[in-house]
Amino acid sequence: MRNDAYKSAQIYKEKMKAFHDKAIQRKTFEIWQKVLLFNSRLRLFLGKLRSRWYGPVVVTNVFPHGAVEIQNDKTGNIFKVNGHRLKPYYESFELGKESMHVDAPPPSII
Repeated sequence: MRNDAYKSAQIYKEKMKAFHDKAIQRKTFEIWQKVLLFNSRLRLFLGKLRSRWYGPVVVTNVFPHGAVEIQNDKTGNIFKVNGHRLKPYYESFELGKESMHVDAPPPSII
């Protein structure tokens, strides 16, 4: 009976590991890509609505073991961080400014 319980627990663990690993999204970074850095420093009275993502910063080098070298544009500091602390930065863009003038209010439906 113990042997059956051990085997069924092992099968359950393998299935849960496969399910968990399938859901993990791999991150790949390229040189000169802008990214956001997660600020994980412990602060006791951090603002409730304050974002913990710092940036954007620029990737200067990507190492094969998961480390990424980034550079702050404002200060010029270069340092290495774990790739798990980064996420891509998507810049907002404007396609062509389109303006619309309204001369009169639309007629009411009432």
